[in-house]
Amino acid sequence: MRKKTLNKEIRRSITGSLGRFLSIFSLMVLGVFAFVGLKVSGPDMRATAEHFYRQQQLADLTVTSSLGLDQSDQKFLKQTSGLKKIEFGYFQDVVIKDTHTSLRLFSQPDTLSTYQLMSGKMPQDSGEIALDYRFKADYHLGETLHFAAEAQDETRILRNDNFKIVGFVKSSEYVDKNTFGPTTVGTGQLNGYAVVPKNAFQSKVYMMARLSYKNLAGLSIYDEKYNQRLEQHQKQLESRLKQQGKSRLSELREKSQIELDEAGQELAQQETILTHQENQLTEQKSQLEQAQARGGVVSSTQTAQLQAAQKQLQEGKDTLKKGQEKLKSQQEKIDALSVPKYTVNSRKEGNPGYQSFIDDSTRIDTLSNIFPVVLFAIALLVSLTTMTRFVEEERSNLGLLKALGYKNAEIRKKFLIYGLVSSGAGALVGTILGHTFLPLAVFNAYTSSSTFSNLRLSFSLFWTIVAFLIAIACSVLPAYWVVAQELKEVPARLFLAKVPKAGSRIFLEHITFIWERMSFTYKVTARNLFRYKKRMLMTIFGVAGCTALLVMGFGIRDSISGLSTRQFDQILHYDMIAIKQDSTKKATQKSLDKQLNSTDIQEKLPIAFENLTKKTGAANEVQTLNVIATSDEAAFSRFVTLRERKSQDKLQLQNQGSVISEKLAEVLKVKVGDTFTAEDEDKKLHKIRVAGITEMYMGHYIFMNQTQYQQTFGRTFQSNAYLITLKNLSAKRIKDQSAAFMKLPAVKAVSQNSDLKTTINSFMHGINSVMFVLITCAILLAIVVIYNLTNINVSERIRELSTIKVLGFYDSEVTLYIYRETILLSFLGIGAGFGLGAFFHHFIISQLAPNQIMFAPGLYWTNLVISAAITFATTFALALVVHFKLRKVDMLGALKSVD
Repeated sequence: MRKKTLNKEIRRSITGSLGRFLSIFSLMVLGVFAFVGLKVSGPDMRATAEHFYRQQQLADLTVTSSLGLDQSDQKFLKQTSGLKKIEFGYFQDVVIKDTHTSLRLFSQPDTLSTYQLMSGKMPQDSGEIALDYRFKADYHLGETLHFAAEAQDETRILRNDNFKIVGFVKSSEYVDKNTFGPTTVGTGQLNGYAVVPKNAFQSKVYMMARLSYKNLAGLSIYDEKYNQRLEQHQKQLESRLKQQGKSRLSELREKSQIELDEAGQELAQQETILTHQENQLTEQKSQLEQAQARGGVVSSTQTAQLQAAQKQLQEGKDTLKKGQEKLKSQQEKIDALSVPKYTVNSRKEGNPGYQSFIDDSTRIDTLSNIFPVVLFAIALLVSLTTMTRFVEEERSNLGLLKALGYKNAEIRKKFLIYGLVSSGAGALVGTILGHTFLPLAVFNAYTSSSTFSNLRLSFSLFWTIVAFLIAIACSVLPAYWVVAQELKEVPARLFLAKVPKAGSRIFLEHITFIWERMSFTYKVTARNLFRYKKRMLMTIFGVAGCTALLVMGFGIRDSISGLSTRQFDQILHYDMIAIKQDSTKKATQKSLDKQLNSTDIQEKLPIAFENLTKKTGAANEVQTLNVIATSDEAAFSRFVTLRERKSQDKLQLQNQGSVISEKLAEVLKVKVGDTFTAEDEDKKLHKIRVAGITEMYMGHYIFMNQTQYQQTFGRTFQSNAYLITLKNLSAKRIKDQSAAFMKLPAVKAVSQNSDLKTTINSFMHGINSVMFVLITCAILLAIVVIYNLTNINVSERIRELSTIKVLGFYDSEVTLYIYRETILLSFLGIGAGFGLGAFFHHFIISQLAPNQIMFAPGLYWTNLVISAAITFATTFALALVVHFKLRKVDMLGALKSVD
C-alpha cells in the first residue's frame, strides 16, 4: 500500500508540474539533438563516401602520359611492386554537336573505378554510350547523341561520332557536380563524362592506367596509414617513371627514325627511277628532234606518247616532292620529340570533389566541437537549476513523507525518477532525431554540389552514452544532492518554509547621487538582482549562451555571403584568362589577335601566367598557385585591385618581392618579408619573397611585375596569356567567347571566373543550410531557457508578487516588477553574448574555410542587431505569457501556503 501511494505521488509530480517536465524534456531534446547529431554527421558522410568508393572499387592511383601508354609502358607498369590490380583504358574529350557542352568519353573499365548504373544498361556495342546521370533531364534513353566530327586522318581516336544512349551512370572518379577539370575542346572546361565500350576506340596506345595496391585494400581511406602508404607508392612510381620516360623517348626516336629511314630509302629509289625515266624521255625527245631536222616525218602518235610520258614524269616528281616534304616534316617532329610527361594522380589530385567532400565532413566535426557543446551546456545548466527549484518547492511534501515513516531512499526515489524520466525521455528523442534528421539535413545540404546519395546512417553508441550520462547526471544528481540535504532536517522543520534570503546593502546604495534619484521599483529591482545572485548569473549565462550561438551562426552566414561579389566585382575585374600554346606561329598569333580585337572584347592585357604547386599541412595537400605577372602596372590595376583588407590601402607591385593572396599567406604561415618555395610542372623550385598581402577570397594568387618575374623564374619576361573583360556578361556570351578562343590553334586553355563563382556559390549553399538548422536550434533554446528561468523566478517569489498585488499594484506593474529584472539581465546577457559569439565566430571560420577559400573575418553590425532582436523578441513574447499567468495568481492561496 505504501509503495502504491508513493508511485501515485510520483505520477502526480509529473502530471501536476507538466510545464516543468516539458521544459526539462525540451532542453534535453535540443541539447542531445545538436550534440549527437553533429557528432555523427561527419562520420556518416565519410562512411557514405567510403562505401560508394568500395562498391565501385575506385583506383588508388591513375597514370597518364603525354604520348599515351604503349606496350613498353604497359609492361613497365605491370612490374610495379605491391600491385593488386592494374587496368588500362582510353579516354577522349568531345563536344556535343551544335552545343558548347564538352564530355570526357572513357572506355568501360572491368573492375577498377567502375560506374554505378542509375538507369538503362551499360553499353556493349561500339555505337552505344552511357551518359552522366546529371544529363538525364536533357536526354533520354534511345536518343542518338551526335559529337562534333574529329579530323579524318590517322590521328582519329573514336571509330564514329554518333552514339545511342542506352544508360545513365554515376562515376566514382567525378563526385563533384560542378568541377570536372580543364579540357582542350569546347569552352575549355569539361561539363561531364560518359562511358563507351573499348572497341569504340581505335588508338594504338592506351591513354591511362588505373592501379590498386595490396597493402591499401583493407584500410579505410580516412586512416592515416592509407594516406602515408599511398603517398609512398605515388612517389616511388613517379621516380621510376622518370627513367621510363627517357627509355621511351630513346625507343620512340629509334623506331620512328628507322621507319623514316625506310621511307627515305623508298623515296630515294623512286627518285632514281624518275631520273632514269627523265633521261630516257630526254633521249627520245632528242631523237625525234633530230629526225625532224633531217626532214623526217614525226607522227602525232609519237608526239602524244612523248607528252603523256612527260606529264606522267612530272606527276611523279610532284609526288616525290610531297613525299620529301612530308619526310622532312616528320624528321623535324622526331628531332623535336621530348621526354614524355607522365602524370601520377592519387585520388586527391585526379578526382574532383574527393578531397572537398572529406573537407566538408571534417568542417562538421569542427562545428560539433563548439556549437552543440555550448548549446548542451546551457541546456544542462538550466535543467540543473530547474530540478534544484523543484526539490525546494517540494520541501513540505518531504516533511510529510518523512513523518509518515517513508525511508529517505524511498523519498528520494520520487525525484530521481522524475529527473530520470524527464531527462531520459528528452535524451531519447534527441538521440533519435540527432541520428536521423540532423545528419540527413547536413548531408542534403552538402550533396547539392556532390554526386553522393543514400546517406548511410550509423548509430554511435559512444556519443549516445555520453549524451545520456550527462543529461541524466545534470537532472538526477542535483536532485539527489538537494534532497539529501533537505532530509537531514526533522519533519517539523521541513513543514516550515525556508527563511527568505536576507536583504543587504548593495554597492549602488553607496553612490548616493544615483541611488537617491532612482524610483522605488528600480531600487527593488537592483536589490533583488543581487539578492538572488545564482538566478542572476544563470539568466545572464543562459541569455549570453543563446546570443553567442546566434551571433556565431549569423556571423558564419555573413562571412560567406557576398564572397562572389567582393571577389569578382571589387577585386578581380577580368572575366577570363586565355592561355597561349607554348609555341605560337605568326599565322596562329594573327588569328588570336583578330579574336582579341573583336567587338565582344572590351579590354585585354597580355600577361605572363604560370601554375606552381606547393604541399601544405600535415596531410601534404597540394595547393595550386596562380602566378600573374605584368609589364604594364597602370593597365594591370584596371583588371586586378591589389589592396590590404583591413586598411583598404592600395598595394603596388615591387621589384624585390611579390604580392600574394591573404589565404595563401595564412596557409603557408608567412608574412611580409618572408620567403617560400614552390615548384613548377618540371619539378623545379622557385623562391618567392612576400612583399605584400592582398585581399582575396577565392584561390591562391601570386602577383609580380616584370622585374620580379625575371628574378624568380630566371628567364626573360614574355607574355603567354591575356586577361580579358567582355562587354556582354551573359552566361551564353561567356561560353560563346570561351569556345571561340578554344577553337584557335594559338590557345591552350581558357579559365572563366564564372566557374569559380559556381564553386563559391555551391560551397555557400551547403554552409548556409547547416547554419539555418543550427540557428533554429539556438532560437528554440533561447525560448525554452528564458521561459524556464522566468518561470522559476515567478514561482520562487509568488508570495512576494501576491503581496504587491494585494497592496494594489496593477497587473502590468506586477509583470514589470518581476520582468524588469529579466529585461535588465537580458541586456547584460546579450552584451556578454556578443563577446562570446565573436570568439566562437573567429574560431569557427578559421577552422571551417577550405584551403582555397577565405571567409570575411569581421562581424557585421546587422548580425549583432538581429541576434539581439531575436533574444529581445523572445523575452518580450514570453513577457506576455508571464503577464497572463500572473493575472490568474491565487493571491490568498499563495499567502497562506506557509500556514
